[in-house]
Amino acid sequence: MSTPNAPRTALTPRQRFLRERQQRQNTTFTIIGGVMIVAALLAALVFTGILPIPFGNSFSEYIKYAETGDIPCPTENSKPVAPSQVSVTVINTTQHPGLASKASNMLETAGFQTQEPDNADVEYTGKVRITAGASAVDAAYSVARFFPGSHVRLSDATDSNVKVELGTFYDGAMSAEDVQRVLKSTDTIKQPAKCRPMPGTQQK
Repeated sequence: MSTPNAPRTALTPRQRFLRERQQRQNTTFTIIGGVMIVAALLAALVFTGILPIPFGNSFSEYIKYAETGDIPCPTENSKPVAPSQVSVTVINTTQHPGLASKASNMLETAGFQTQEPDNADVEYTGKVRITAGASAVDAAYSVARFFPGSHVRLSDATDSNVKVELGTFYDGAMSAEDVQRVLKSTDTIKQPAKCRPMPGTQQK
């Protein structure tokens, strides 16, 4: 039976070394475990979308560029392209004859290089759809100014021609007065809210 208040046996140097090493290991494992818990928590927050990525680092931000069928962004702060530099083909997708010719005449009056009007076999159920390849996006938005309510879409065309498809709800060509009003405007091309940047462009 041990005696109360008996003096503790002094540890040998090796025993002290082993005890101190065990304490260091315990501390290290505690720190590693805490870091792993924090990392797992951050991963869960990111995965669920609660915590956005990047963490204030714009260099690692993923940019979704425009593809065929998307709404492409025009060049930032750009002015409309001069009509004389834009080639346009108007296509009537409806069963109402003469729409493409009248719209072409309106564009020709504005100074555009108009091609022979055409008809489509499939009717576009919107108002006006304007399509262009990557090299003519700004030109497409310049043409869109003469078709209120129109929508610009990126096509896989490799030339610089702009196509204007007149749809079900197209309500006719602009008046001569409205054409002149648009031509006199010095406003920059507006960026659509849901447009996607073109490949090779930098977003600020």
